[in-house]
Amino acid sequence: MRKSNKNKNKFRITLKFVAALSVAVGLVIGLGILRFHAARLAYYLESVNQSIQKYSDEEVMLRQELSALVAPIRIYSYCKESLGMQKVLKAETLSIRVRSTGLAASNNNNDSRRTGWRSSLAWLFGRQ
Repeated sequence: MRKSNKNKNKFRITLKFVAALSVAVGLVIGLGILRFHAARLAYYLESVNQSIQKYSDEEVMLRQELSALVAPIRIYSYCKESLGMQKVLKAETLSIRVRSTGLAASNNNNDSRRTGWRSSLAWLFGRQ
């Protein structure tokens, strides 16, 4: 009977040891998986930061190029050199005569004279 109890105690101790060892191995594997996942996320974060920096540098470059293109002296030199345009020495203006009878205020008084389908097309013939 004593031998049987000794064997049972040995078996329990061995079982406890195996259980503790399996828990320890499980924890080490779990920590390894978590470490791998953290390294993968850090790599992804670094690639996103590099992409943001690249686009930020490109934006600064494009803003500088835009400000250079919008400058009046740059536009003038581009037009002169590339397009062959010359500076105008004398500016001409054209005067446009406005018909006073074609105004909206005067059309309201003549509504009684307009009747029929031709009244909507009267502007084509120059009639009121």
